[in-house]
Amino acid sequence: MAVAIEAAFVNQWPLFNPDLPLPDEEQLVPMRLFFVAVAQGVVQHLRDHPEAISIAVAEAAGHTHPASVTQITAQQTTA
Repeated sequence: MAVAIEAAFVNQWPLFNPDLPLPDEEQLVPMRLFFVAVAQGVVQHLRDHPEAISIAVAEAAGHTHPASVTQITAQQTTA
């Protein structure tokens, strides 16, 4: 997730800072810590509050079935 957050940051940078170059590798190091912290915080929040996610499954006829997430598990991966 942190990698996806960093990729989104890089993609959005020119839209918000069109006259500035992307931060260099040295400047990105502390930002990566922030990206990891955000990712871990999101996962922890969803683990602690599974009701924060609701799902509606629609069938072809337009009939929907409400559902909710009752369990979220996470495992550490290496990027």
